[in-house]
Amino acid sequence: MTGDSTRAAEIIRATHEGPRTVFSGVSIDSRTISAGDLFFALKGPSFDGHDFVSQALSRGAGAVVAMSFVPPPDLSPEKVLLRVEDPSSALRSLASQTRDEINPTVVGITGSVGKTTTKEMVAAVLARRYAVHRTEGNLNNTIGLPLVLSRMPEGTQVAVLEMGMSFPGEISTLSRLARPDIGIVTAVAPVHLMNFDSIEGIREAKAEILDGMGPASTFVANADDPRVRDIARRHSGRVVTYSATDVRATDVWLSNLEERFEGPRFALTAFGETVSIELPLPGLHNARNFLAAAAVGVVLGVPVSELAEAAALLRPAPHRSQVIELRSGILLYDDCYNSSPAAVRAGYRAFEAISSGRRRIAVLGEMLELGPSSQSFHREVGRDLARRFDLLIAVRGEAAGFIEGAREAGGEEPDAIFAENADEAAEVLLRAVRRGDAVFVKGSRGVKLDRAVDRLTGGAG
Repeated sequence: MTGDSTRAAEIIRATHEGPRTVFSGVSIDSRTISAGDLFFALKGPSFDGHDFVSQALSRGAGAVVAMSFVPPPDLSPEKVLLRVEDPSSALRSLASQTRDEINPTVVGITGSVGKTTTKEMVAAVLARRYAVHRTEGNLNNTIGLPLVLSRMPEGTQVAVLEMGMSFPGEISTLSRLARPDIGIVTAVAPVHLMNFDSIEGIREAKAEILDGMGPASTFVANADDPRVRDIARRHSGRVVTYSATDVRATDVWLSNLEERFEGPRFALTAFGETVSIELPLPGLHNARNFLAAAAVGVVLGVPVSELAEAAALLRPAPHRSQVIELRSGILLYDDCYNSSPAAVRAGYRAFEAISSGRRRIAVLGEMLELGPSSQSFHREVGRDLARRFDLLIAVRGEAAGFIEGAREAGGEEPDAIFAENADEAAEVLLRAVRRGDAVFVKGSRGVKLDRAVDRLTGGAG
């Protein structure tokens, strides 16, 4: 959003200090601020944006939103200060006003797994017909989403917004702010259990997306997930369903799935029309994510015939389902951006489908934020994957449970090594990997397995 400081002051109910000025963008980070930005000095548990006001101004911020009681910075005459009680609340007010003024069709996406990939797919499909603004990176929380809305340019026709969740009530806040015309829940799975008693609690948190959706809105539901189906039954408006496994009574589905090194090929049927899709992202789970994108596209008028071209142009984000053939002949499946039990199983299934005949090495990092049952989740995944790899490298903390579970599964004891951290895992991997091997890397971001990936790609070409 661009605008003048006096209008912004009205919207966020601020006291305006300094001359009227025009701002060209919105920022919360003094390190990446652009000249002319309106800088919000947000205060969090481990940072205070007020400490960086001077830095933001020195880097070109045209105006600053700060708390009323904080001592004023040394402002040059042309700079503007907007005083408010709470800069975070002020950012949400600006976001709400931007949403009202531009008035795009809003697509809100949440889910335990797949929401970022689905967001990118939805944006790619809708870009066939519309001017699309979408969530950047991982700006999907109560700070990030208002920032994305505030940055929405004039002329935006569709806003595709990702909604993350760490605690109950967060998605409700985001949904009430964004007011989705179309809402998607990709899946309900055990993640963030540090803040929830059970997976049913996670289901209820994901259901909060309905809080900002009226009866004229459309809910797009993954019919393969019974918990998502339960959420869909609560929606008072239109429900559109998609399925990768059970086509009965669904609106969008796939058939004739062929999993290939290049990515899955399948027939996609949407509301009675069928098109052949070649998706350059591996696995059934990514094919299912594309079904959600196809459903949104068709609901908003994108012809089914155009879905194939939209799919062909997709590319995986860094460390998300990236399949790389190294010069040494090693096949790398890099999916180390984040992890959960459901994501490990889905990723490994895709990895197996493209690595037939190769020696398989699984590098599995600790799955974080799984709460009191974390150990049992790690052992369950280990049991599920037992005898499906030639070497397991388990990395950090409770990842030892992967090895325990694999051994509990019985049969021949698997070849497994525990590494204390990503750097140690990289050393083990480089010693063990051979020409022609297939390597699967998956772990929570905090484990930093991207370091092991970088070592492998640098050392093995």
